[in-house]
Amino acid sequence: MSVRDYDLFIFDWDGTLSTSTLIVRISNLLKMRYRKGHMMRHKEEYMARAERNIKATEERNMIYSVLYNIYSMFVMPRLKPDALELLKALKKKGKRIAIFSDSQSYRLMLEIRMLGILDNVDFVLSTSSIGYYKPDPTGLMLIAKKYKLGKSRCLYIGDMPSDIMTAKFAGIDSCGLGDGLTPYPRLKEAEPKYLFRNTQAMLKEISG
Repeated sequence: MSVRDYDLFIFDWDGTLSTSTLIVRISNLLKMRYRKGHMMRHKEEYMARAERNIKATEERNMIYSVLYNIYSMFVMPRLKPDALELLKALKKKGKRIAIFSDSQSYRLMLEIRMLGILDNVDFVLSTSSIGYYKPDPTGLMLIAKKYKLGKSRCLYIGDMPSDIMTAKFAGIDSCGLGDGLTPYPRLKEAEPKYLFRNTQAMLKEISG
């Protein structure tokens, strides 16, 4: 099966479609749940819990929203090279596109709108809106269920081992982009089904 053959492409945001600001990079480094040992120790717990937690609940964090609104006046991420072109190429082929991220919902929607991505995706889901954070696979399973697709028709694209493990816990194929927050060799160790050096390489494969 080629990376071109999936029906639903689910993208991480920070480091995958966008560059990451310093505050996001530091935050990700400090998260214990992103560490490989922790993820593997709790693998069965994450997988079992996701089956029970398909109903999403909404969460609003007004303090975070105000603080990030001030921060974004001075620092904003950029789209990675060819990220928009990749999304457009997928849409042209009739693929469904979703974004699933650990970013707070307010920040995620703000950045997606400001960077011109919103019109090129079908669905956006933040883990903060359902209360289950990666590597918990609940969000990926919710997206697959929304589109009534079997897991074999879905692909999750990310730039960190936690993205790859989240996909594995969900029973969904994974694709790594090696130009994000995690260096290519470390991302390879997580054993994604597909692995590209950068967004441009994936675009070339999709367009081929």
